[in-house]
Amino acid sequence: MKVNKVFGFLISIVALYLLASGFTNLQENNKQNLLYEILDETVTDYDGNIYKTVKIGTQIWMLENLKVTHYRNGTLIPNVHDNDKWPNSKDGAYCLVNNDTSYYKKIYGALYNFYAVINVNKLSPEGWHIPTEEECLILINYLGGKEIAGEKIKNNSQKLWKTNNNFATNESGFSGLPAGGRGRLGSAGDVGYYATWWSCTPYDLVDAWHWGLHPDKKRIRSNPGHKASGFSVRCVKN
Repeated sequence: MKVNKVFGFLISIVALYLLASGFTNLQENNKQNLLYEILDETVTDYDGNIYKTVKIGTQIWMLENLKVTHYRNGTLIPNVHDNDKWPNSKDGAYCLVNNDTSYYKKIYGALYNFYAVINVNKLSPEGWHIPTEEECLILINYLGGKEIAGEKIKNNSQKLWKTNNNFATNESGFSGLPAGGRGRLGSAGDVGYYATWWSCTPYDLVDAWHWGLHPDKKRIRSNPGHKASGFSVRCVKN
């Protein structure tokens, strides 16, 4: 009887070991299959806003849209809400939908014109930069290309998208949210429908490259837009 008990005890130990080993291997396999890794590293802008970071492929991105109201050297970025003044803000400007400095800014960040993106005082925190069009394409291609990358970038966990986005997986960890935007002659709006980010790459004297998400498609939008438009900004690590 004692022998049977000892044998049974040993069998239980072996079974637990195999179970633990299998669970560990499963965890390692899951890590290998992930398209991203949330990092412990954070980055702080001039205003003291703290951003989490995510590694996607070979790139490290901020996990949220930029919301800073000062350039890196402390120079104030004008907050231009007036539709008549916005098109003439060629030294750089930002705005918020409904000029909402609490909820909108906290969730979606700010909308910047291209002149703020390329301002000599630097919009991004030290050690970071606004991506080039080529760097944006590296992200998009890593996620399978323009036809399907949108579903992997789009985050609908909080149901903030106002259109059908059952396909939104956020497999990239980028967590793209519908911050809307601002045309060069209009007011900021379309929250819940569009997500658009500037690159720092000019197209010509009038337009610059930007990219973004459709309201109800898996595709990526990538085309030139007027430099006086207001779009979100994501920074990538140097």
